[in-house]
Amino acid sequence: MLLLNRYSICYIGLCDTSFVAYFKGKLLYHVVCDMGIIDETATVAERIRFYRTKRGVTSNTLAELTGVSRYAVMRYESGETEPALDDLKKMAAVLGIEADKLYDDYYRFLDYPYSTKIKEIRKAKRLLQRELGERLCVTPCTVKRWEYGKHTVTRDMWKKIKALSLL
Repeated sequence: MLLLNRYSICYIGLCDTSFVAYFKGKLLYHVVCDMGIIDETATVAERIRFYRTKRGVTSNTLAELTGVSRYAVMRYESGETEPALDDLKKMAAVLGIEADKLYDDYYRFLDYPYSTKIKEIRKAKRLLQRELGERLCVTPCTVKRWEYGKHTVTRDMWKKIKALSLL
């Protein structure tokens, strides 16, 4: 609440899109927002669409402000392609939300950072890079690249890591 003088209007946020305005202690304006809730199991595509529409941002505007094409935003929202982690962070910033609201478990893994997580998993299981690579059907060099952040773990590989109870 900000008071500049005794005649100023104070704004008090009720939720992320509505507000109440008071003047001399009287309610002047009250906007009620839709308190839509997104399911925990929502896909990244559903999360992007939900927060974009909740904020009243068009896909064109989101694309312009994040520096990706409008078609990329449309493909992200349809689930046709997956956004890069950096693109999700940019979208979150434009939408005025924490980036993790757009994440599913895979993106949380990438943002951990994944390179540290892979190394932690390997050491916790007392495996050499070669041994982890054998379990995942990748070369030891791939495991090394993951641990140094040189290659990103794909969603399919993340699912495989998870299926092997390594996460």
